[in-house]
Amino acid sequence: MKNYDFQDKQFHISDPVESYFECISTCDIKDGTCISRCVEILKQSNG
Repeated sequence: MKNYDFQDKQFHISDPVESYFECISTCDIKDGTCISRCVEILKQSNG
């Protein structure tokens, strides 16, 4: 699965945890940067 700019998609998902899982599903399991970006998105959404 190819990575894409998740920031554009997150506005369509209101639940932060669902957003996190949607993001993480776009990452390669070996891509720590992508996974870290998803974690940061989750942290930001929880204020």
